[in-house]
This record gives sequence, structure tokens and C-alpha cells, in this order.
Amino acid sequence: MRIQPFVLGPYGTSCYTVYGYNGNECVFIDAPFPFSKALSFARSEGLSPKAVYLTHGHFDHIFGLGEIRKAFPEIPIYAGKEDLIFFENGYEKTLELLSSFDPLFLSRYAEPVIKEMPEDVKAYGLEASPFTVIPTPGHTPGSVSLYSEAESILFSGDTLFAGSVGRTDLSGDSAALLQSLKKLKALPENTAVFPGHGMITKIGTEKTSNPYMR
Repeated sequence: MRIQPFVLGPYGTSCYTVYGYNGNECVFIDAPFPFSKALSFARSEGLSPKAVYLTHGHFDHIFGLGEIRKAFPEIPIYAGKEDLIFFENGYEKTLELLSSFDPLFLSRYAEPVIKEMPEDVKAYGLEASPFTVIPTPGHTPGSVSLYSEAESILFSGDTLFAGSVGRTDLSGDSAALLQSLKKLKALPENTAVFPGHGMITKIGTEKTSNPYMR
């Protein structure tokens, strides 16, 4: 399995193209805007994107979906069931959050692309090939982490960062987040953690240095 990271958009959102696990297939993990660099990489490598896996439904992780669908009209998009609310009714919930959190982002980025955004986002099952889906609510109600036991890799979204955790004041729940961190703490210490922002880390490192994981 190979991983190509990108840091995209005004919030420095990390997203990942995962490939080398089954021929020329790849999946995109999270979809910040603009997504053109990740799309160009997939084309240059001759990759065949099979799915978009969202770790959660916050605006900085989803506004590249229109670009992806324009390039690959049939590609399925998955999110945690409880986060589907961010995609419904013309992205009403997402726009509501943006109007109070970052009106500039709303006017500069969201409004021009919202008409191109797909609403047919599907809920995950237990598996999202080649990953196991671990529900990790707290940052959002439907946050998930994607885990490969065979590769000792975890994509944690905004649940777990190097030395910190995601905020809970945008439809989150701090008690739920702490319970989710207990799930991740139980993973093998050599598991590499690819977060939604910031540096790559390991579960073992976070168990000893992250105050939320002790």
C-alpha cells in the first residue's frame, strides 16, 4: 500500500490518495477544496479512483467533492451515517455552520462551488476496502477512522492529531470524543496515524505524549 498525502485548502487540510493495494485502483481519503493537485497526481500515475472515503462531514474536508465528481461522475462517496446531515437539503447544515464560523470562507469558497456538490453520499458499512471502519464520534457525530491491520495504518481524520485532538464546538461532543480515543488507544503502538491536520504520528507516541490519550 502506498500513500500520497496532500495539504490543501485555506485550513491546511490533509487528505490522502491511497493506492498500490490492488492493481491501479486508488481511493481518496477526504476532499478539501481545491482538489486539483490530488486529481492531477491520480492521472499522472494512471490510477483508477474507486471511492471517496470521508473521515467526517466538516466543510474543510468535503468541498472538493464537486471537482472529484466532475472528473469521475460515477465514483461513490462515503461518510459516517450520523454525518449525512451535512450533505442533505442543499448542504443546509454545512452552510449554517459556515455562516457563524467563517463567513469569508462561505462567500469566497462555499457559495461558488455548492451547486456542483453531490448530495448522494452513502453511509459506511463495516468495511471500506481496503480498510476497516472504526466509528469515532466526538469531533462530529459521524466521524470515523479508517484502519488497516495488515499495514498498521490509521487515518484518524480530526479525531486524533499529533499531540492533540479535534475541536468539539462544531456539532461535536467532548465525552464521545474521549470514548473514541479509548478505541484508538487500544490499537497496536506501531500503528502509523495519518491525521486530518498536522504531522503523521504513531499510536505509541500519542499514548505517551498526548494528554488526551494518557
